[in-house]
This record gives sequence, C-alpha cells and structure tokens, in this order.
Amino acid sequence: MIYCPSCGAELIFDIKSQMMLCEHCKNSFEPGKLEDNTSHDAQTQSYYESYAYICPSCGADIETTDKNDAVGFCPYCKGSSMIFDRLRREWKPDGIVPFKITKEQCKELYCKEVKRHFFVSKKFRDPDLIEDFRAIYMPYSRFIGIVDGEVAFKAKSHEEYVGDYNYRTNIYDLKGQAHFKVTEKIAHDASAAFDDHISERLGEYDETDIKNFHPAYLSGFYAESGNVDMNEYIAFSRDELATRVCDAIKESHEMKDAAAKNDLMIESDYSQNVVPMKIIPSNHRLFPVWFMSYRQGKKITYAAVNGQTGKVAADLPLSPWKILITALVISAVIFGGLSVGMSFLPTIPASATLGVCTVLGLIGMYLVQHGYLKTVGLALHQKEFNKKLPFGFVCNSILALVGIVLVTTDGTYTQLRYSIGILIGGFGLLSLASAYFLPQVTLGGKLANVKLEGISMQSNGILVEAKRFNIINFIMRAVIFATNAYFIWLILTTIQSNGVYYLLAAVSAAELFGLTIMHIIFQTKIATRRLPQFNKKGAAYDQN
Repeated sequence: MIYCPSCGAELIFDIKSQMMLCEHCKNSFEPGKLEDNTSHDAQTQSYYESYAYICPSCGADIETTDKNDAVGFCPYCKGSSMIFDRLRREWKPDGIVPFKITKEQCKELYCKEVKRHFFVSKKFRDPDLIEDFRAIYMPYSRFIGIVDGEVAFKAKSHEEYVGDYNYRTNIYDLKGQAHFKVTEKIAHDASAAFDDHISERLGEYDETDIKNFHPAYLSGFYAESGNVDMNEYIAFSRDELATRVCDAIKESHEMKDAAAKNDLMIESDYSQNVVPMKIIPSNHRLFPVWFMSYRQGKKITYAAVNGQTGKVAADLPLSPWKILITALVISAVIFGGLSVGMSFLPTIPASATLGVCTVLGLIGMYLVQHGYLKTVGLALHQKEFNKKLPFGFVCNSILALVGIVLVTTDGTYTQLRYSIGILIGGFGLLSLASAYFLPQVTLGGKLANVKLEGISMQSNGILVEAKRFNIINFIMRAVIFATNAYFIWLILTTIQSNGVYYLLAAVSAAELFGLTIMHIIFQTKIATRRLPQFNKKGAAYDQN
C-alpha cells in the first residue's frame, strides 16, 4: 500500500491522469517519485511486498498490494471467495506497462466487439456481467535469440539451358559465420492461469510505454505472479524468431556479396536453412489486462481486453435460438418468394422450387464449412484455414441459380432458354465443384493431420473437437452433395408431380438445416472452457 506524503491516506493509481491520486486531500503524485515503503534497505531493493489470495476451488493465485482488499471471487473459475494466504516478498519485475484503458472504455470496447457478432447470445451484453471486468497485471517474459556460429543458406542459380527445351537450376549452400543478437519483441505470458489462447489474441504491447517498476502502479489493481517455467516457450519462440533471424542474415552485406559473387539467388523458403540459434528468456515485465469470466454450470467463458491498446479477445458462444430463427426466416422468405412467383407467373413450375433449393443447399453447405474452417484457423493460428470468402464463389453461385431457373421455366423460346440454362448453370455448378468444393474437401482432410506443439489447453481442446467433428461433418456433407446432385439430375431427366418436387425441396432444406445445427453445436462447444484446476500438480484444467 502506498500512502499520501501530504496526509497519510491511501493513494490510488488513476488511469486517466497516469498519476497517484489521494481521494482525501485531492493531491496527485508521480508514481516513480514516491517512496517505496516495501524497500527499507539495500538488501530488499529487489523485492516488493504483496498480499496473496488463493482460490480454494481451482488454486488460482491473485496478488494485491492492499492488505484491506478482500478479493470477493475468483476471476478464473468464478469461485465465491478467495482465501488470504500470506504476505509475500516478490521479485520486482524489470518493468511495467501501466493501464491506459479505463474500465468504462474497456466495457465499451467489449460491447462493440460483441455487437460485431450478431449471433452471440444477449446474455453476454448484460450490464451486470460486464461490471465484473477486473484490472489485472499479467506477468510476461521476453525472449532474445543469439546466433553465434556457422550458418548455411540455400541458394539457387539462374536457369541454365541444357538442350531439348530443358532447363536446369542448381541448389547450393552459402555458408558463413554469424554473430549477432535478435532482440525483437517476442513475449509470452508467464502465468499458468492466463491461457495462451487468450493472451496471444490480445496482440503485442507497445513497450515504448514501459516504466521502471514501482509498487505504486499496482495500487488499486490485482497482479499475477509468474509461475510458468519459461523454458516451455523456447521452441515456440524459436519458430517466431527464425524468420526474423533469416531475414537479417539474408540482408547482411556478407551474404549479399556472396550471392552476387556467385550469381546466386537466396531462397525465400527458410525451412532448409541451418541457423544455430540459442533462445534465452530475458526481461520479466507486467502488462495490463482487463479480465472477465462467465460461469454456467461446469463450463466457463473468458473475455480479456488489452489494458494498453484496447484489443479484445473473448470467448463468444453463439445463440442457437438466434441462428435457428434466422435460418427459418430466410427459408420462409425463399419459399414465400417462390410461391408468390408461381402465383403471378403460372409458367414457373414446381421443379423451379426444387432446382433453386438444391443450388441453395449446395451454396449453404459451402458457406457453413467455410465458417467452420475459418473458426478453427483463427483459434489455432493456422492461416491456411483462415481465408476470406472468394468473390469467384459468389459469381459462380449466381450463374448456377440463374441457369437452374432458366432450365426449369417455360417460355416462348423453350428450347433456346433450356440450352442457355444448361450452358450457364452447368458452367456455374462445374466451376463451384472443381474450384471451391473439391479444394474445401482437401482442406478439411488436412485438418485431420494437423499436429501442434506447445499450444494452450483451450487450443488443444479446440483441435481435438475439430478433428472429432470433422468425421461426422464429412459424412453429412457427402450425403447432402449426393442427394442434391441427384435432385438436379432428376429435374433434367424426368417429370414428376408437383407434390414430389415440393417434398424433395423440403428434404434438401432439412438436410442443410441439420448440417447447420451440427455446426452450431460445434461452435458453442469450442467457445466454452472446462473449469480450471491449477492446484493439481500445475495442471491447467481438471481432467476428471
């Protein structure tokens, strides 16, 4: 606890002014210039005092510098109480980034993020819920890479004509000595309680705002002590630093001169390069995070806001009811539009309804799978799965719809319209199948072979659920594709009664509806977490 030099009352760090304020005498002071009451002599200059609170349910460990601050509930498992453990002497961090985002700004940023996702349940907009955001300083450790030794880079020669229209490219190893240090901002949180799945999504902190640590910055806030062996992040940090190291070596004068002298081009793919690099944990710093949890039974969701930049990372389960109602409304509009069209245009047969429904079923199947792969890609940081919806898919979908309508409608120039419809619709459907559906199936197959190391428990859980869901999802999509392809063939080759066409259209809609329900269940499942259990030999989650 830091006391006012003027009146002796307690001082609180004010985020807006970035000063220590006394609510009693209204004076303000710079945090770094206040006397550190926790350092009484030279022997204790490397420590500061904090009061520890332990959650009896999950074992989470929260610290505060205020001995009068009784922590009401656990931010990680939403336990009803935190038990005071003891007064601690903690190592002082090398630096601290003070909070820049106030609680009101935090709530606004979170609500803005929730509003971006229309299908998120309204309970995540509850004002009482977002009042639970707590300001916590999370421990982070930085990593540096040291290169000291011989490096070997792959380089290729220019194409050489060898006769008979054949060309040859030779691959060489460019070797040399490299001695330098890479100190880019590679940082990982050192808290077992703060899941990497959340911390990585908060983005980087701007360390130009770093301050020399002083306990005054913790006044009015909570903090986490670093309780993770940072050697666990060495392999992960090596991958992050590898590209930067290779870029630096590639751009060095020695490497450029060697490549130019031998008329070679250094490969842009660095995976085959040999670069001996030692990764060393460096500074220990505290970064600001606004943190909130929402517990429902044995499941819990987290939301976090970067206390400096305002970036939001949150578990946002979808509302099944919102999606179901939206799907039903869209279906009603489509069927209603077709019914009205048939009433005013008697030349539109019932086969047009089936034709439109089959094409929409195929389009919807692709869109649902696209959302599934995008979700998994974002959660696991796999760019291959996280792609934007191709514009070409939209164009070919329109062509397929127009073509099927022309084929199934009558007119003065029946044969000409039918031929044009076959040409346009066939081109659209074949393009969709070859350029979009087939690559999507291949991408789904690659998901089954994804293996990630050093990922968080939540990311690991998402990967396991995605692989499990991938099997039944593939079977369901194969059934939908086969039945809709059969319906299209039926439209082109035979004439059925109106009742049969409407029944088959209903079957197509029901299949897509069932697939959507499956994806809703998957999306909801991966957006929630099991209750944490940190006091079981360091386990992040209770496995029972």
